[in-house]
Amino acid sequence: MLQHVASSRATLALHSGLNRLVALALSNQQLATAAAERSTADSKANASSQAKQWYEQSSLFYSNYPLNRAADARRDADQVLAWFNSPNARVTPVNGSHILVTKDTQTAAFYGDAEGVSPSASSNSSSNDASIPGTTSNNGSSGNGQESAPAAVQATSQPVFISPAAELGLALHPDVPPLFLGLSNASTPFFAVQIASASIANDIASHYNAKWVSARTAGPELSRVDAALMAVASGLAQWHLDAQYHGSTGSKTQPQDGGYSRKCPTSGRVLYPRIDPAIITLVTAGEDWCLLGSKSGWPGGRYSTLAGFLELGETLEQALCREVAEESGVVVDLHSVRYVASQPWPFPRSLMVGFYASAATDAVGNNKGGGNGGSSGSSSDGTSVVLSQQGRKAMMDSGIRSEEVSTALSACPVLQTPIPQEGEMQDVRWFHRDWLLQAIQQGPAAAPGNFQIPGSYSLAHHLITGWLYRLHPATVSNGSSGSS
Repeated sequence: MLQHVASSRATLALHSGLNRLVALALSNQQLATAAAERSTADSKANASSQAKQWYEQSSLFYSNYPLNRAADARRDADQVLAWFNSPNARVTPVNGSHILVTKDTQTAAFYGDAEGVSPSASSNSSSNDASIPGTTSNNGSSGNGQESAPAAVQATSQPVFISPAAELGLALHPDVPPLFLGLSNASTPFFAVQIASASIANDIASHYNAKWVSARTAGPELSRVDAALMAVASGLAQWHLDAQYHGSTGSKTQPQDGGYSRKCPTSGRVLYPRIDPAIITLVTAGEDWCLLGSKSGWPGGRYSTLAGFLELGETLEQALCREVAEESGVVVDLHSVRYVASQPWPFPRSLMVGFYASAATDAVGNNKGGGNGGSSGSSSDGTSVVLSQQGRKAMMDSGIRSEEVSTALSACPVLQTPIPQEGEMQDVRWFHRDWLLQAIQQGPAAAPGNFQIPGSYSLAHHLITGWLYRLHPATVSNGSSGSS
């Protein structure tokens, strides 16, 4: 009997202990599940926040498009017309490549601040830039190897937006439809309209105390989101003016898709705005030298990266090597080509694709520019380093005093001789990083020869300052100057 009681008690104790263990395990599992859900929610919220910040302040000008393009909905012609005729539609007049800008903030656009990744920005914002997650604020490089945005530039002009569209009356071009630009966060529809004639354009500018300026010229004076929006508006308008007839059939094409395509009624072919891709590259030699060129017609002292359009059947990398050779005679190591970033450049229809590349070290003395000769020095491993007379001159022009030449030769890589090719560049030369950094910081007024690089809104500026930042992370500032 006592044994039976003891056995029953032991069984109860065992069951009780097992129940407690099961309860504890379930409790721990619930806690872990809840923690995982919270972590997932936090990660999603953080990712959404970072995505919104990145979209709002992309590092390249003309990349901050502020609207939802609503590509599916714009195929419905009735819906697009209803949006255009709605009382809250915002309409900006364009005249081909020219846009209407003003200093009057009453006609500025506001894109809303509802949830999503579209920017919350007014076109008269006092600052166009903000810190980008993972980057620095001084044209630097993030921990993930991406270059940061240029320093802030204050917007001084705003595009004119009119609401409702009926205010424009009969001022619209008969062959260019209202161009649907997209929906704001608050679902406000935005449109661009091509003005019918020069006289009407002048009347509209006078009425709104505004002026007509080419979208390319006005871009740097606008906020980032306005610049992106107006570049698309003017680019679309210009395309419609140029694409009214089919090139093969001669038939008058019909606009559709809210202005993003035209259709030939004879062949049934649908035409889209053409995009012309172009490469732009900073070619370097070792860690100290980069290759920049200057074209005739540019302001004196203005140098930039090398660039050119793709030819039929070329890869981007092949186009880069060909363009650099054509413009400078310098041979590029194909395997060194590294993609950096792309930038819309709709003036009227380009896309700039940016790269870093290295000059081929085995091409010195064999490049089209000429041979060796002249002085020589020794590299760090004791081998002979031979530069041509022009190569030595490039070093002298880069801020090295004559008494420093022998020392400089012993520490620098072999440089190919850059030879400007006829019809391409007026001057091409190697610039030392220290000289380049100092000249940019001085600005064109104080720099030797009024040296300047393209403005901070350009991909060329992004490539040059990004390369300098990796070498001088604490000293690169916004040395924007010149024009695109």
